[in-house]
This record gives sequence, structure tokens and C-alpha cells, in this order.
Amino acid sequence: MRRGISATLGLVALLAVPTTAGAEEVIVKYKPGASKSALAERAGLSTVLGTVAANGAQVVAVADAKDAAAILNRSAAVEYAEPNVELKAFGVPNDARFGELYGLSNANDADMDAPEGWDLAGYPNLPAITVGIVDTGIDAAHEDLSGKVVACGRVQLLTNRVVEGSCNDDNDHGTHVAGTIAAKANNSVGVAGVSYNSNLAICKALNAVGSGTTAGVANCITYLAGKGVKIISMSLGGGASSTLQTAVRDASSRGSLIIAAAGNDGDATLNYPAAYPEVVSVAATDRNDARASFSNANADVEIAAAGVNVLSTKRGGGYVAFSGTSMATPHVAGVAALIAAKNPALTATQIRSKLQTSVDDKGAAGRDPQFGFGRVNLVKALS
Repeated sequence: MRRGISATLGLVALLAVPTTAGAEEVIVKYKPGASKSALAERAGLSTVLGTVAANGAQVVAVADAKDAAAILNRSAAVEYAEPNVELKAFGVPNDARFGELYGLSNANDADMDAPEGWDLAGYPNLPAITVGIVDTGIDAAHEDLSGKVVACGRVQLLTNRVVEGSCNDDNDHGTHVAGTIAAKANNSVGVAGVSYNSNLAICKALNAVGSGTTAGVANCITYLAGKGVKIISMSLGGGASSTLQTAVRDASSRGSLIIAAAGNDGDATLNYPAAYPEVVSVAATDRNDARASFSNANADVEIAAAGVNVLSTKRGGGYVAFSGTSMATPHVAGVAALIAAKNPALTATQIRSKLQTSVDDKGAAGRDPQFGFGRVNLVKALS
């Protein structure tokens, strides 16, 4: 089922990986019957500290492990030699369906490297901010979202004013977006959001069929900017509007970075607010890192993220997979939220610049209409 831009605007398992930091030790596996003494002296080997049970290799103290391994590997008496590097634990949350979140981590490496990025941010205790969402609302009672909503408003019919106190989702779209950004992690159920410790400020601008007015959406942007949120996620779009552009510019001047969906037309159509200069335009990729067939491709596309069959939260409890640039957008918003949370002094402009340079380049070298600068990568974003 394809979900995406529908608004009428205007309208703990541990994985070990090597790191070169650590003690100066070398692992050396000699060939049977090899003479070791002269070679050991030449390589600067010292005390034998232990062995590797699987193959009998020795762990030996040395002044410079890298140089010693290079000398040893040039000898016909050695099967292999390598520094005895440290291993670092990467946290993978215990959420029951985490393995289905290919945009965060998958076997093809067509993902943002979320576990590795979380580790850089201090997994499992990630820093957090409040992320704004303009959408169809949220099921705030969902098991993966309960306690997340710190501000809640909806657009009032006829007046287009934002009134606080109610933002119930009657469509599923907003709840799905919210889960991708901030669903709880390590609660043994469901999924995990990219910025799973973050809270949410919700403004319901879209109705049960996923549409809303230009004035209503513009007022939601202003409402969220007034709450002081640094990141606003907008999985919606439509035609250009002076009213909408004014709200975007006002929010930008107040320090909010708006991240919006590029559109699901499958052509070069410009959708707004994504196409405004102040806004990050997000395209969609699939689990093989290919551009999604429905994803718009134009010169305004800035960054790409997973957007095909993305699993996330749904109203009433449970989980569902949707497709669209609407699903790609909250992936990028979650990464931007972690950049902002880890680096609280950064401005919206600096966060955007970090997003642009923290990608895996796809398609033509450099920026291109299909992927923008590339597919988002959390490790690079937090390094």
C-alpha cells in the first residue's frame, strides 16, 4: 500500500567490531616447523601472553603491533600476523521487530547504520530533543509512543486556528511517521525510532483522508516553531503558496529546520514545502538502495532515506508497513534530531550542512536529482 503525500495544500544483543585503538600486541600464526627466534627478534616480539585456542596462534607483546605484523607477514614462516585490536560493542535494541527495519540496519548495507551511530551517541542512553510533526495526528496511547507527546494541537475547522489539547490520529499516517522518528527502544515489543529517546510536539493539520488547507498547515508550522522545536518533520506537500512560504521562512528565522517529503509523483514535479530553499527535500529508496519508482527526482532533492515498505506504528496498537517519501522523511528527521541532541549549540543551518555531508553517495557522483547528496548515514552524521 502506498502512503505518502496526500495533503491538498492551498489547496540487547552485542555485535563486536574492530578498532585500531588498544594495547600493543600482535597475533601471529607460524607455519608448522617454522624457526621463530630470529624472526621474532627482527619483528621486535617480546613476551608470549597467550594463545588462540582455535588455531594455536600466539598473542605476543610488541612495541609497535602494526609494524611487527607487517614484518611477520613478509616471512614465509608465518601464515598470518595482525594487531590484537580491541573490540567495541554495538547495541542492537531488543524490540521484537527491529530486524524488519531495513532503513536502520540490513544485510545489504542499504541502511543508515543505526546501531553503529547509536553507539557513537552513547547507546542505550541517547541524547534527546523534542521533534515537531505536522501530519494527521498521533495515537499517543500506542505502546511504542506512550509518554512521548509533550505538546499537542490540531487545526480547527473553518477558522484554521491551532487549538491545543487534542491531536488524535484518525488516519494512521501521522502515527506511522511518529514511530519512525521516536518509537521506544529496548521495550521488547514492536519497532525502534531513529531518535528513540526524543519527545514529540504534534500538530494535526490533516484530516481522516489525509488532506488539509494551506492556512492550517501554515499555522501548524508557526505553532511548532513557537514551541522552540529545532526539527519539524512534514510528510505532506502540494502546490506553491505565499502563505506557506511565509510560515516556512518565519519558522526558519526562529531556528527550526523543516524536513519535508519530495513527493510521490515519480517525476520531476516540485512539491511544497519541500521545494522551498529553507526546507530539506527528502527522496525515497528501497532495501537495495535503489531510488523508489514513485519518488520525485528534481534539482531540489537534497537527501534520501528508506521509503518502501517501511514498518512502523499504527493507531489502535500494532504495526504496519507503508511506502512513500512520507516514510523517508521521518528517517531523515530522526537523524537530524540526533545531530541536534548531540550538538545542542548547532544552528539549523549547521544541522542541515551536517546532513548534506553525512551521506552515502548514490547515483551520479555528488548531488543528483534522484538521491540529492546521497542516502542518509547516522554514523557519519554523529562522527
